[in-house]
Amino acid sequence: MTFEDWLPALGMQAAMSAPNLIACAVGVTLCLSWKRRIGVGAVYAVAAFSLQILSMLLGLAGQAWMYKMMASGMSASTAGLGQSVVGGVHILLSLTATGLLIAAVLAKRPAPPQT
Repeated sequence: MTFEDWLPALGMQAAMSAPNLIACAVGVTLCLSWKRRIGVGAVYAVAAFSLQILSMLLGLAGQAWMYKMMASGMSASTAGLGQSVVGGVHILLSLTATGLLIAAVLAKRPAPPQT
């Protein structure tokens, strides 16, 4: 199989990631436009959405790399090891982004009443 045979599968992966990418891009846009109103939470949220976008693009790039390497004759075990490394980085980016989103929500919460 050639790399061109894998392009439809890669296009399908990109199509499946598109709604998430659009949602994160809208999140970045809204946080930047409402930065004054949201405050420090906007900075955390922009960082989180940006990391999510980076994570999804890294996943797509890893998938394209795997298809390209398998088309060039790389063994499945070596390609799987490379995909595992990309997957590990993807998970770390996603966890960091989730933590930043939680921090953004907590940063905007009002202080508890003093008793």
